This record gives sequence, structure tokens and C-alpha cells, in this order.
Amino acid sequence: MNWTEYFCEFIGTAIHLFVGLTGIFLVSLLTTAAFVQYFIIGVFFALGLLAVVYSPLGKRSGGHINPAVSTAFWLNGLMSGVDTIAYIIAQFSGAVFGAWAAFALFNWPNPMTTLTLPGMDYPLLLVLVVETVITLALILTIFTFVSSNRSGKLTGIAASGYIILTTVLFAAISGASMNPARTFGTAAVLLQFRFILIYFVASMLGAYGAYMLFRKGSGGAKPTCSKLCHKTKGPCLFKCECEFSHNCELPPAAKKSPF
Repeated sequence: MNWTEYFCEFIGTAIHLFVGLTGIFLVSLLTTAAFVQYFIIGVFFALGLLAVVYSPLGKRSGGHINPAVSTAFWLNGLMSGVDTIAYIIAQFSGAVFGAWAAFALFNWPNPMTTLTLPGMDYPLLLVLVVETVITLALILTIFTFVSSNRSGKLTGIAASGYIILTTVLFAAISGASMNPARTFGTAAVLLQFRFILIYFVASMLGAYGAYMLFRKGSGGAKPTCSKLCHKTKGPCLFKCECEFSHNCELPPAAKKSPF
């Protein structure tokens, strides 16, 4: 069991959600156009992602902070089933902790604004489709960037930029979650689980769709790295083909001695 990595995902997801909810709180105090509010919220969630991915937390665990992302890497055979389940548990738990911290710190005018909900004027089927597609595209973006030695270190930046753009374009329709942990975190604290199944189903469909499309587009190749900050020295639990993989799985006696 790779407890250090699981703890990093727990703390990383908590930070990501706390920073994102900080943006929602600040927006609740403003009277601006909706697209400006969505832009600010997207920026804060993006900053939360960036802060984790390029920190020691992300360099150790990969900075997934999203069950859909971890599931997609598992589908590619780059994570064991045990590690994937542990990551997902850590991500959901971290999201709840991050949401709780945000509710404890800020005096919310209306806490319900933190929930990820379908737009009132849109059918639920459209919401499901939108969430599936934008989750799929997020994961494809990650897979594409981490598979290039030239752009690999920009993966976190690319994903963050995508989050901002998608939030502006689709938040009014579906809430632009793209992360079931983010949706669950605030729902669990507020005990408001209506529509949550839509986001869970969309995230899994998006993860599977991204896996299939990347596999087909790459001729069956897997992403070459499973860390959003790209290759880093030190322990690594992932089953990639890079020079830093498998370090966590080797017992001390099995590691080659430099003497």
C-alpha cells in the first residue's frame, strides 16, 4: 500500500476544492455578469489544480485529484486496481474535507451556490452529454500532453486552461464539474445529493471514452507518464514505461546497490 501517495491525493484534492470554493465565495459577494463570475470561478479552480500539480504533493502522487482521471489511467493499465481504489477514496475524502474547511471559514450568503447542479432550462440528458464530453476532452488533453517529452511539463497548465474555458462555456448548462469528487464534496457537507448520479455516470463515461479514443488515435499506445507534472525523480507507483516507474513497488533488497 502506497500510503504517502494516497495522503498526497487526499490533501491535494482538499486544497483544490478549497481554492475553487474560495472563488465561488468571492463571486457571491459580487454583482457582475454571469460569464465574468464563471471566469473567476474557473480561474480559482485552475489555480487550485496548478498549486497541487507542481507542488511536492503532485510530484509524488501525480496530482490526479479527480477519480475520472485516475480511472482513465487505470483503464490504460498504468495503475493497479488497489491503488486506483485508494486514490478514489482519498480524492472523495479530500473533497469533503476541503468543502468542510471552506464552509467553516467563510460566512456564505447561500451555501447552495457551491453545489454542482444542472441548469434549470436544460434537459437532464443534455446535462449528462455535456458533462461526459467535457470530462472526456479534459482527460484526452491530459493524455496528449503527458505523452510528449516536449510538452509533458505543461500538462497541469493545459488542464488548468481547459478548466477555465470549459467553466465559462458550460457552467450554465451543467455546472462544468468534470470531477465527481468536486461534486460530491459540497453535496456531502450540505447533504444535498439530488442529480449527483448524473455527474458520477458522466465522469465514468468520459473516462472510458477518453481511454478508447486515445487508444485508437495512438494505435494502441498508452500515455507515457501518469503524473500531471510529468516525469519526476523519486518513488513512483505507476506502471508507465518511463525511467522513473515502479520505484514504489521494488522492495529495498531488490533495488540495485551502487557498489
